[in-house]
Amino acid sequence: QDFARAAALVEPYCDAIDLNLGCPQRTAYLGHFGSYLLGKEDRQLIVDMIRAGSKAVSKPIFVKIRLLDTIEDTLELCHQLRDAGASLIAIHARYRASWERTSAGARDGPAMLDQVQKIKESMPDFPIISNGN
Repeated sequence: QDFARAAALVEPYCDAIDLNLGCPQRTAYLGHFGSYLLGKEDRQLIVDMIRAGSKAVSKPIFVKIRLLDTIEDTLELCHQLRDAGASLIAIHARYRASWERTSAGARDGPAMLDQVQKIKESMPDFPIISNGN
């Protein structure tokens, strides 16, 4: 309900509400926010946030995410966000960084735009935008 109250508070002053679930930084890891809310263990929380926010305001709700471990997981998340009331999803086409940073992470290499393309193809009537690169 905090997200819904915050959305209602700013609604008169904006054109859309954006929930940034894309932050990959270590502070987000330590504070358990940003892209570290994208795991299945927090999925119901973010879906409930979007659902409550979209009911509380008439402005569109946008959500920024990062890629999950598999394209199937990212697709599932996108469908859940859309079904909860998101009006647009921006995908930063990189994975969130691990704490140890032993593999490709938040800023390594080019964005994986092919995954954004696959998601867009599977959701042709829903706004998906690419972010990053």
